[in-house]
Amino acid sequence: MDYTLLFTLFFFGMLGGFLSGLLGIGGGIIFVPVLATILAQLGLQDPELAKYILANSFAATFFAGAISTLKQYKINHFYPKEILSTAAIAIPASLWITHSIANGTWYNEKNFTLFFIGLLVITLIHFLRSKPRLKTTDHIPPSWKYPLTGFITGVISGLSGLGGGVIMIPLFTQFLRLNIKKAASISIGVIPTVMIPMLALYGSYDAPASGFQWQIGYLLPTLFFPLVAGLLFAAPLGVSIGQKVSSKYLRIIFAILIFIIITKTISSIL
Repeated sequence: MDYTLLFTLFFFGMLGGFLSGLLGIGGGIIFVPVLATILAQLGLQDPELAKYILANSFAATFFAGAISTLKQYKINHFYPKEILSTAAIAIPASLWITHSIANGTWYNEKNFTLFFIGLLVITLIHFLRSKPRLKTTDHIPPSWKYPLTGFITGVISGLSGLGGGVIMIPLFTQFLRLNIKKAASISIGVIPTVMIPMLALYGSYDAPASGFQWQIGYLLPTLFFPLVAGLLFAAPLGVSIGQKVSSKYLRIIFAILIFIIITKTISSIL
């Protein structure tokens, strides 16, 4: 691996880690397009290309979520009950989708890209039309809403490789009526919990050769470790800034980020 690629991965690892801590999205919204571009340039083709993208996005997202969650815990902005209630259903849902993808040929690059764009467009429209929740103490959602959010998150995560944060934040803020800061904290706690069994599953498969010497199933440590190195520096910073920035500005940043990723993804397939 040349130094240019290492620097590129490190840079996007920092960006994904910072956004993970700031918005609670896990970083997959950054990792997926970067990994898709790099792996396609290496000559990988569908259906294996989509599987490699998902597996290594999950790996980087796990570390981004774990680091951000640790920072949230240290500053006493941690919600274990809500995290476990959401993750308990998200895990089997994501495993079901992951197993279906890894053992089939139906989920190719075209399906993957169309789903990715559609998900982001729907999220952006809904987020812009909604009204922000400015306080965290006004509303206590029914307990059943957390598992339902977990199920939707697990399915979306397994299909998109995003870690689920891109769908959890709108669901937590609108369906459960949480403030975006609390939503981000719960989201970033759910993400690494859901990622663990998915990584174990992708690592257990007998994947075809990728061109990298170090390979564990579909996991390519040589590829995702530079991303992890970048996010180690940036994820805690994102959490710290996220607690200081107003909810209004966090929502604006979230919307701008989704719009940029939509534009970039569409341009890559034209």
